[in-house]
Amino acid sequence: MTILYWLRNDLRMHDNEVLAALPPGATALLPVYCFDPVALGPDAYLGLPRTGPHRLAFLLEALADLQRRYAALGSGIHFAVGRPEDVLPALARQLGAQAVHASTEHTTEEEEAEDALTAALGPQIPLRRFETLTLLHPADLPIPVRNLPFSFSKFRFDVFSKMTVRPPLPAPRRLPPLPAGFAPAPLPNADLIAAELGQPSLVRVRPDRRSALPALGGGETTGLARLHDYAIERHLIGRYDDTRNQLLGEAFSTKLSPWLANGSLSARQVWAAIDGYDDAHGARSKGALQLRLELLWRDYFRLLAQKAGPDFFRWRGLRDQLPKPIQPEKTVFDAWAAGRTGNAFVDANMRELNATSFMSNRGRQNVASYLIHDLHQDWRWGAAYFEHQLIDHDAASNWGNWKYIAGTGTDVRDTAFDVAQQAKRYDPQGQYVRTWLA
Repeated sequence: MTILYWLRNDLRMHDNEVLAALPPGATALLPVYCFDPVALGPDAYLGLPRTGPHRLAFLLEALADLQRRYAALGSGIHFAVGRPEDVLPALARQLGAQAVHASTEHTTEEEEAEDALTAALGPQIPLRRFETLTLLHPADLPIPVRNLPFSFSKFRFDVFSKMTVRPPLPAPRRLPPLPAGFAPAPLPNADLIAAELGQPSLVRVRPDRRSALPALGGGETTGLARLHDYAIERHLIGRYDDTRNQLLGEAFSTKLSPWLANGSLSARQVWAAIDGYDDAHGARSKGALQLRLELLWRDYFRLLAQKAGPDFFRWRGLRDQLPKPIQPEKTVFDAWAAGRTGNAFVDANMRELNATSFMSNRGRQNVASYLIHDLHQDWRWGAAYFEHQLIDHDAASNWGNWKYIAGTGTDVRDTAFDVAQQAKRYDPQGQYVRTWLA
């Protein structure tokens, strides 16, 4: 029995339900990663590549690491540039595969890709989907997705005390071999991918010594190392609640989001590390609780995207509320994107984003609020720009947070930030601004 494994945002061996559920009768396994022109191509609002140079470089590092891990078990990965619904059915028929396995996604375009693949495979080759991206397995949710409330507070009340988080699955010790006689295509570099897609070569990424991200690179190996260092070596979980709103340095927050976003780490691995911290220290700290809630927020946005479907990304609100009136002007938006608005706190955050592809959560909330409520621009432009720039872009979390700040998401209150007051509170000595505007 030959199985194709469509790799998506599940770029790890540990806690991987697809690998754990391989049937005993599987005689050959071909993991395939498709560089999808939709995910790499221009967005609908700004025309920018949806996957910018920082995130693409991080993705390629993650894939190279995963390739080494598969090779250590006598397996490998086949890389292709093209739509999954074109690439995978052709491979499956060429190799006589009996099934395609994949992690399932919860946002509209990704679900549409699964449906397109199912149709292209036809009834003879089933697409079997697995849950590898959420903290809570859907089968363990105390409430059905259709009853998900439009309020995180109510979701937390309904779920937090009743939920069960499954322990992470171990990495496999062996895998079925590659199909006999099949030589997988190697991992391409960014220039080759751009050439295949007919796009100009991406700008080379240069490290910035001011970056808050640890310079570890992408992949499961570095993600596990960061988690171990943060949670076990330095015991930083306990102080997380006190430091999470800071702006400078690699230790004020976990910085695990880039690895979580492409699945080099799982949310359940982070949850287990928090459990280990609480067990070792004999008490449930505020930092541990806050981290648990943020993992739950991540699940909530995914579930909300699944429930709302295309409405999750639309202009109007989830409760049909209208955003504030806008005065869209590209020059105003471009000044915001370049960090040249004249507001020092906003500009510093945007320049950090542009230089490093990362920004603190506090910064993200403030620059989003400023674009929407002070500059009166389309919040979808901001979400699309973040999608292009962020190394840790996650569709549900990014668009869900922008929708929230725009007042069209899970909160009907005025969500405008007093950016001047925020700057005084979180950068009282102006050190962050000086770091990025010097």
